[in-house]
Amino acid sequence: MKASLPRTAVAALLLAALSLNAMAGPGGPCGGPGGPSGHRGHDGPGPGWGGPGPRHGHGLPDYARELWIGSALYFVAAGSYYMWNADRRQYIMVEAPPVAVAAPAANYTVIAYPARGQNADLQARDRYECHSWAVSQSGFDPATAISAPAASATDYYRRALGACLGGRGYSIN
Repeated sequence: MKASLPRTAVAALLLAALSLNAMAGPGGPCGGPGGPSGHRGHDGPGPGWGGPGPRHGHGLPDYARELWIGSALYFVAAGSYYMWNADRRQYIMVEAPPVAVAAPAANYTVIAYPARGQNADLQARDRYECHSWAVSQSGFDPATAISAPAASATDYYRRALGACLGGRGYSIN
């Protein structure tokens, strides 16, 4: 039994030494994953901001949720935002990240009501033919657009489409 006691003690010391390193926080001299720079593609708001941090403890509430915005890792808890600060080796409350404002989607729709009792097949054919004509007149095709065009192009397309449909007996709104 005495022979197993030293082995157990050595194993316990070895386990404790390994555990202390893991409980000290993220690796590297600056406290962030990846060593001194703390980068790995997750820069914070300025100097001293290391990588993502240990993801729990170190000033971070237990109920915080992970939130990636671009290449930055934030944690959100009760409406507050936190990021890992490698210099302080703890999570620091930071300002909310900027909100991206989406540009309003362009509206290419022309509402046309059949004023002469056109059936569904004739309405579909008229809309297709008028769309083709409006594209040839404006140089803009909303069916193939991959980015928002100038407002003048969409306005010209809509006016051309409306004029064509109006000439075929539709009431345009």
